[in-house]
Amino acid sequence: MNVLFALSALLAASTTVVAQQEIVGGVEAAVGQHLYVSGFRSTETGASTCGSSLIAPNVVLTAAHCIGRGRKFVSIGSHYKSGTNDGERIKVKRFIKHPKYNAGTTSYDFAILILEQPSKFPPVQVSFDTVAPGTPTILRGWGRTSSGGASSQLLLEVGVDSISNEKCAKLLTGYTVNEAMLCAGGKLGEDSCQGDSGGPLTVESNGSVKLVGVVS
Repeated sequence: MNVLFALSALLAASTTVVAQQEIVGGVEAAVGQHLYVSGFRSTETGASTCGSSLIAPNVVLTAAHCIGRGRKFVSIGSHYKSGTNDGERIKVKRFIKHPKYNAGTTSYDFAILILEQPSKFPPVQVSFDTVAPGTPTILRGWGRTSSGGASSQLLLEVGVDSISNEKCAKLLTGYTVNEAMLCAGGKLGEDSCQGDSGGPLTVESNGSVKLVGVVS
């Protein structure tokens, strides 16, 4: 399964989206190193059912289709899908979907969440640079570890390469792939899956971490 991402341009008119819909074929992420990775959940102690990323002290980026279904808390800086063992939980006071979000085509599938108070954790840097095909990227999340399987209780990660929209359109038969989208994945057994929606796609090099997309 490939995954569709919305490039995080903070509701800018010219944002871009990447591939669509658990971290399959991944490994446990290093504890305490990816504190911007956040879980979107209905209650403070409940399980995160979508991913998200802290991009400013009181601003979180997620997928637009994750908004609703009672989700109103963000768990930031936690290694775990549920509970309060680490990190912090902050309530969302405002939900803002991209004005061009289209649920039918999943274009511009991202939104920002304004938190009631600033987080104590460092946000991730958002990149607006073009991601060339073949660029190594990393997905992180707590989604299912196989299609229809159980969700991971620990933060997982998997490396995937970006691919051209032309190749993506051939792989994602039946999905809309347009100029507002960027794809990554395409490697058998390694990808995101259900439950990873809203989570980050990053480009990392020499200690630099840049957020380039959101799992859709």
